[in-house]
Amino acid sequence: MKLATKTTTAGPRTAALVHGASMSTLIWRDFGKILTDKYDITLTLVDLRGHGESDRAADYRVSDFADDLVETLPTGLDFLIGQSLGGVSSAWAAARLKPKRYIGFDPAFTASPSAAWALKTLGPIQPKMPTWMLRAMGSPPKGSAPDTLALFRESWKNWDSTMMKQLVPSGVEHPFAVVPPPVPSTIVLADKSFVIPPAMATGFREAGWDVRDKPGAVHDMHVQDPVGLAALLDDLLRA
Repeated sequence: MKLATKTTTAGPRTAALVHGASMSTLIWRDFGKILTDKYDITLTLVDLRGHGESDRAADYRVSDFADDLVETLPTGLDFLIGQSLGGVSSAWAAARLKPKRYIGFDPAFTASPSAAWALKTLGPIQPKMPTWMLRAMGSPPKGSAPDTLALFRESWKNWDSTMMKQLVPSGVEHPFAVVPPPVPSTIVLADKSFVIPPAMATGFREAGWDVRDKPGAVHDMHVQDPVGLAALLDDLLRA
């Protein structure tokens, strides 16, 4: 599927930003602004299938999301950056898209049984939850911009929540393999990540991945602390 995209022109270097499940291009507003303003990077922001301005679909396996990225994005980007679902989809697509560097923000490489149950069961009803309940669950994370919940709710309006019935099992049945990266690759872990357990993180380090810890980071680290996240990656973003 050819995906809906938005482009922000800044400089000669290029990056694609790929959001997580239930979100849209809106969620990259603050982190994307840092990339354009501080690092002069031209951005392509992608709405995954069933999200934002992209079409809905009959199939929502992780492999479908990866194939869409290959169909939509150019090869040879300077950076292919994704979070959660966008992180694992981009990782699967990296061998074909051949970016100069892949960067995943707590990419959804696997999920424990309890996390898989929560994603499959609670994820689809999240948009209907009252504000007090969302905040009690830590959504949006403390430290994020005051209007982050409004961005979440705007994204949820155009999200096909039925996808979780296919998406979660496909990710559990086919976790991302701990193998050497097809391109130079960086992972930024959330504290107590529920998608990359410690043993898996160690495996990726030993396989040649650049795995970085961000103390205090949550799964949605790109909205929790976009400035701190960019600072953690400054050496790569300036290269």
